[in-house]
Amino acid sequence: MTLQLRTGTTAAAFKMTGGIYTLTTLELHTTNPVEIAHQLETMVEKAPRLFQQTPVIIAFDQLGPEQPPIDLYQLRHTLQQLGLIFIAIRGGQESHKQAAMMAGIPWLPAPRQRSCQDENFEGEESNVVIMQKTHTAALTEIAEPPPASIPKAMMVEHPVRSGQQVYAEGDLIVTGPVSAGAELLAGGNIHVYGPLRGRALAGVNGDGEARIFCLQFAAELISINGQYRTLNGTKFSCCCKMARISLS
Repeated sequence: MTLQLRTGTTAAAFKMTGGIYTLTTLELHTTNPVEIAHQLETMVEKAPRLFQQTPVIIAFDQLGPEQPPIDLYQLRHTLQQLGLIFIAIRGGQESHKQAAMMAGIPWLPAPRQRSCQDENFEGEESNVVIMQKTHTAALTEIAEPPPASIPKAMMVEHPVRSGQQVYAEGDLIVTGPVSAGAELLAGGNIHVYGPLRGRALAGVNGDGEARIFCLQFAAELISINGQYRTLNGTKFSCCCKMARISLS
C-alpha cells in the first residue's frame, strides 16, 4: 500500500510506503555485560565484514525475573564499538520496557511463540541469525572432563534469502538456493544443494581444511579460514556437477 499526500497542485514532500526489512535479533540469555561483549567480539572477529552497520534487535524473551538489570546505555555503546546498530529491544519484563523508554530505545512486544531454530527448520521465514548452541548456562560438576565433542552438522531445509545470515559451529548443509545478499558462516564445511549466489565463509573457527560445495557456483564472496576471494578471483574444480571450492 502506498499513501501519497498532495496539497492542492503542489507535490507532497514525502510519501509513505510499506516494506519488509531484514533485521538481526540477538536473544540474550544473560545480562552480564562482560559475557555479552566477549561473545560479540568473538563473532565479529570471525567475520568482521559481515557485521558492519548491521541493525540489531535485542530480545529479552528468554530472561527470567531473577536476572539482574542490564545497562542499555553500556550495551548500546558495546554494539556501536563493534559496528552494530542498536535499534530496539523485544519482550522482557516491565523493568526492561521502562529502561528502554528512559534510554530512548523503542520497545517491541514479544511474539506469542518464538524458537529460532524450530521456525527455520520448519521452513518458516525468519530474519534472525541461526546459531547452533554448543553449551548450556550451567555445567554439572563431574570428576573428569568429557572429551571434546565434534559439533553436529546443521541442516537448513529452506531457501536462504537476501539479507539472512546463517551460522553453524560445525558443517552447514543448505538444501535450497542461497540468494544474492545472503550470508553463510560455518566452523566446518558448507554444502549447498542448489545455486550459491550470496556469501559463504567456511572454517571460521580456524579450520584451514574446510571446503565449500555447491551445485551452481555464482557466489559474491567466499572465505575459508579467513582467506577471502571474490567471484572474479576464485578458483574451483567441478566434478559430477558439484563444485568443490578450496583456496589452497
